[in-house]
Amino acid sequence: MTSPQTVVSESTNSQLKTGIFTFQGSLLGEQKQIRTTVSYRTLPYALFQYDNRDTICPYKEYEILTIWGKPIPKPRETQRDRWAERPSVMRFRFLRDVVRGAMEHFNFVPSEELGLIYYMQMPKLSKKKIAERQHTAHRVRPDLDNLEKATVDALFVEDSVLYRKHSTKMWSIEPRTEIYNLL
Repeated sequence: MTSPQTVVSESTNSQLKTGIFTFQGSLLGEQKQIRTTVSYRTLPYALFQYDNRDTICPYKEYEILTIWGKPIPKPRETQRDRWAERPSVMRFRFLRDVVRGAMEHFNFVPSEELGLIYYMQMPKLSKKKIAERQHTAHRVRPDLDNLEKATVDALFVEDSVLYRKHSTKMWSIEPRTEIYNLL
């Protein structure tokens, strides 16, 4: 079951494969728009601070696919989900359609080694607490492994080709998922 969708393409630099892609579709009877971008930049410290290999270079620019919006974890699916439309499953399927649509639009091919950063929505707090918590570790639900499962399942038809991934989740004012091609 896929969500009905229309695609709106905004500015794109075809030479560098960068730009903005807006995915429009219907989720639980409500129209949604999700903005995705592809860019090139160096890795944030959170991804390579614990890695002692020489393959990740902190000064190299890597290709990044960014999905703007709240990161969605992978739900536990049952046989009934083939015909019943549970909200958690429909959100995951919508995310999968968004990621695959952006990959097709930008010709983004995920590598066998990925870096994943999940920026989780910050709760309503005072400005002082927001400044203290910005880009610090997110230690509450959803679990990191469920976020990883949802992203990897959306990126790959057969995810056994993925042999290494580096991931982290942290607080942010703007929720989003950043996918780094590390090869």
